[in-house]
Amino acid sequence: MIEKIILLIIASILLFGCSKDDSTNNCPQPGSISIDQINSVSVLFTWGINTETAWEIEYGETGFPIGTGTVIQTSLTEVFIDGLMPATGYQIYLRTNCGSDGFSERISIDFVTTEASASCNMPTDVFLASLGADFIGIGWSENDETAWEIEYGESGFELGTGTVLQTSESTFTITGLTPATTYEIYVRANCGSDGFSDYTEALVITTNGS
Repeated sequence: MIEKIILLIIASILLFGCSKDDSTNNCPQPGSISIDQINSVSVLFTWGINTETAWEIEYGETGFPIGTGTVIQTSLTEVFIDGLMPATGYQIYLRTNCGSDGFSERISIDFVTTEASASCNMPTDVFLASLGADFIGIGWSENDETAWEIEYGESGFELGTGTVLQTSESTFTITGLTPATTYEIYVRANCGSDGFSDYTEALVITTNGS
């Protein structure tokens, strides 16, 4: 009788163990990673999907131990990573997040950022063009460039943590702001494969009261 009970306990442990493993195995790996754009400080990449809707990204300089990198949780199907170092090797690890079914196995890709470009001209003479309770309009001198990146946030934010906007016009209106709030706004040229220029000095503006 005791032997039968022991056998039943062992069988139950094996059954539940297999069920857990099967649940994890039901989380499919994402398709291969495709690098769409690299410059001196950023990378844009996508990956193959089927019916999955959530993923975990971890990245760092080449050779970093998993668990020590920067982790991003996303439901997007493409990701833009900024704030990288020029001419530096990086690794991206990607896995599917299946919620209660756990994570898939990781896939990875290596890439190297380009050299910083001395030929990408920083915009100059950034100025306030218009102002309201929930918007700030700005403009700048183009200096022979045709595309720019704006980053802004409430006063005191760190570059790389703000809201980023891309534009091909040398005037731009930032909307959806909070009344009576002070913002810092930075602009830099986006020179495509030649990377980015340096940022301008912050333009510090306070929106009107409501």
